[in-house]
Amino acid sequence: MNHFPALAFTADASDPASRLRWVSEQAEAVEFSPDPERLDRLPEMVRPFLTAGLSVRYHTRYFEHELGHADPVRAGQALEAHVRTLRAMSGLGEPAVTVHTGLDPHQPAHEPTFVENLARLVECGRGLGIKVCLENLRRGPSSDPANVLRWAKASGAMITLDVGHALGSEAALSGRCPAERFVDIFADRLFAVHIYGREDDQGHHPIEDVAPFRPFIVKLARTGCAWWTIELQSPAHAQDTRALLLKELAAISSPACSNQHPSEPPASRRMNSNHASCCPCPTNAC
Repeated sequence: MNHFPALAFTADASDPASRLRWVSEQAEAVEFSPDPERLDRLPEMVRPFLTAGLSVRYHTRYFEHELGHADPVRAGQALEAHVRTLRAMSGLGEPAVTVHTGLDPHQPAHEPTFVENLARLVECGRGLGIKVCLENLRRGPSSDPANVLRWAKASGAMITLDVGHALGSEAALSGRCPAERFVDIFADRLFAVHIYGREDDQGHHPIEDVAPFRPFIVKLARTGCAWWTIELQSPAHAQDTRALLLKELAAISSPACSNQHPSEPPASRRMNSNHASCCPCPTNAC
C-alpha cells in the first residue's frame, strides 16, 4: 500500500455552525449530507471546506425520499430529489455521492422500482461525471450483501461499504456471511467506506478495541479504496478514530508487515470457508 486513503469527517446541513467550523479546520476531507429541501444553500455550505482545500463528497441521507417507494408517485418524487442533488453538487468537490434504499423501514419499497430508479440516477450521474454509490444498511434487504451487489450490477452503481452496518447485519450476526466477507463481495465495485466501531439504535459508536478490526482494515487497505469516511459526530471520537486508523495503516504499509506474508493473495481472491453459505463473489476466484 503506497498511499493512505483519505480519512474524511462527516458534515451535515443540520449541523450547528460550531461543528461545521471545526470540520473545516480539522478534517482532511469531508463527506457532506445536504438538505434536499434547501439545495440552493449547498454552494454556500460547502464553500468553507473547498476554500480550505478539502476534498468533498456527498451522502444523501434522505429518509423521506425512498427511491424504490411502492407508490410510483412517491418513487418519482424521490428520484427527482436525488437528481436535483446531483445537479446541485456538480462542480462542487469530488464527483461522488452515496445513496440508499430502506433508510425508513416504514416506507414500503418495491425492488424493481428501486433498481430502475437507481439506474436512472446512475445515468444522470454519468452525464454529469458523478459516481453514484449504493450503501449497505444494517437492517432490511439492503443489509444482505448479495442484494446490494445485485442491485449495483443491475443499475451500474458503485458501492459504499458501511463497516458498522456489515458488523450489525443479520448476515454477519447469524454467521451466514462474516462481516469481513463484505469486503470480498463488494471489492470489484468498492468506491468508498464508512468506518466506525458499531451502530445500534442510539447511533454510531467509536472503535473500542482495534484488534477485531485489524483483519477488516487489512482487507480494506488491500482493495485500494481511496476514501474512508469516519462516521462519528463527536469531534473527539472522530479525531481519536482517525489517529487509530493512521497507526494501523502505517503498520500495514511498513516493510516488516509487507514481508510477513509474501505469498498471501489479495483479499478479493482468498478462499473463505464460509463462501458457499454466503454470497456470490464478484471475481469467481475467491
